[in-house]
Amino acid sequence: MKIPVRIGEVLAGKYRVESILGAGAMGVVVAARHVQLGSPVALKFMLPEALLVSGASDRFIREARAAACLRGEHVARVTDFGTLDDGAPYIVMEYLEGSDLDAVMTARGPLSVAEAVGYVVDACEGMDEAHGAGIVHRDLKPKNLFLTRRHDGTPLIKVLDFGISKFTDASEDFHTTSTKTGAVLGSPAFISPEQIKSSKHVDARADIYALGAIVFYLLTKELPFDVGSIGELFGSVLYREPLLLRACRPDAPAALEAVVARCLQKDPNARFSDVRELMTALRRSLEPPAAEPSEPRWPDVDPAFPELGELTVRMTVSEAEMGALHATPEVQGTLGHAAVSSGRGEAALTHRVSKWYVIGLSIAGVLVVLFTGLVLLRRQRPSTSFAAEGEPVTSVDSSVPVASSAPAPPTNDLHDAATPEGVGPREIRAPKVETTPTKRHHPTPPPPASSLPHGDLLDHGPVTSPHP
Repeated sequence: MKIPVRIGEVLAGKYRVESILGAGAMGVVVAARHVQLGSPVALKFMLPEALLVSGASDRFIREARAAACLRGEHVARVTDFGTLDDGAPYIVMEYLEGSDLDAVMTARGPLSVAEAVGYVVDACEGMDEAHGAGIVHRDLKPKNLFLTRRHDGTPLIKVLDFGISKFTDASEDFHTTSTKTGAVLGSPAFISPEQIKSSKHVDARADIYALGAIVFYLLTKELPFDVGSIGELFGSVLYREPLLLRACRPDAPAALEAVVARCLQKDPNARFSDVRELMTALRRSLEPPAAEPSEPRWPDVDPAFPELGELTVRMTVSEAEMGALHATPEVQGTLGHAAVSSGRGEAALTHRVSKWYVIGLSIAGVLVVLFTGLVLLRRQRPSTSFAAEGEPVTSVDSSVPVASSAPAPPTNDLHDAATPEGVGPREIRAPKVETTPTKRHHPTPPPPASSLPHGDLLDHGPVTSPHP
C-alpha cells in the first residue's frame, strides 16, 4: 500500500509530517506539528482509493463531528477538520503517546482483574458522555481503546474512531442514508446480536454488549464464543450462550462474571440499562464480598454432663442483657468481668466455665445443707438443769412449777433465746425437786454467753438475759 505523504511534508499549509503512526485500508494517521504554534497533533486523512467507496466520506465526516461534540478526557479530542489539495478530508486530533489495548494484549497477554476493569471503567466514562450526546459508537473493541497517561503518570483510556457511530438525534439526517437497513457494521468479535440483524436500529445497549465482550477478552485473550469462521461466530452470537468468564479465568470474582454475563445477554432489555449502571457494577465487582451474618451457635454439651445442656443454653444472653449484667457488680464477680464486658452482640459462656460453675454451686449447696442439719440437731438436744449448789438432785416432777431465784442456765435453743419486741424476759420456773441425802459436789459452772460457738449465732435475734 502506497502512503501518499512524506516525512517533512506540510499538509494543509500548516501541519508538518514528522512520522507515520499507522495505516489501514481506508486511511492513514501521521504525527505532525503545527508550523506556527509548534504544538504536536495527530492528523488522520483518507486514502485516495477509499474515496471511491460508497459512504466512506460520510463516515469520515461523522467521526469528526461526533468527536468534536465530546470534551471529556476519555475521548480523543478533535481540534480541526478540512480537505487536502487532492480532495481527501482530514481530521486533526490531540496527539497521544501510548498504544491501543489490542497492542498491549499482544505484548503482555491477559491483564490483571483490577487493570482490565479499570480500563473498561474509563471507556464507560467516555461512552457515558457520548450516549448523553446521542451518539452510539457501534465499533467498540480493544483496538479503539487507546492507553495513554495523564500528566501525573496515572493510566488513562481514550475512546477512538467514531467512524461508524450513529446519531440518535432525529435532526441528524445524514445517518439515515449512510447506513442501509440490514447492513452489518462493526467488528465481528465484539458485535451485538441486534447489530448483526440491523446496524441501523441499534441503541446504546449495543455498546454495552461490546464493553462486556472487551472485559472478557482483556482477562482471557479469548472471545466469549469458541468458534472459527465469521459465519460460525455470527451464528453463535445469535443463538448460542457465551462462555462463562471464570471457566477461562478462575481467579476472576464471581460478581465480575455476573456483570459480563449480563452484558452479553441476547435480549437488550436484559442488559444494563445504561453504561453508568454498568460502570457502578464493575466497580462493585472488585469489592470484597460482604461477610454473611453468622447463626448463633449454642455451646457444645459434654456427654458426661447432659444436665448442663439446658443451663448452658440459658446462659447465652443478648447484648442488651449483657449490658445490664455489666452494671451489676454481683454478677460480674460471679461470671467474671471478661465474660460480662465482652461487647459482642451475642455471647455465651463456654461449656468448661459453665460446668465448673455448676459444680461449685452444687458443692456450696451440699455444705449449706450439712450446716443446716447440724444446727437442727443441736436445737433438738435436751437442755441440762442445774440445781442450787449443795442440794442433791433426785427426781423431777414437771407438773409442779416453782419459782427459782437461781440464774437460769444458758440454752442453745436460739428460738427461745430470742425476745420478741414488746415482751419482757420470760419467767423461768425450776421444777420441784425431791431431795435425798447425797454427797455434796461442785458442778462445773456453765460457760458465759460470749463463749458460745459463733455457728449458733445465725442472726435470729439478740440473746436476752433472764435477769433484767
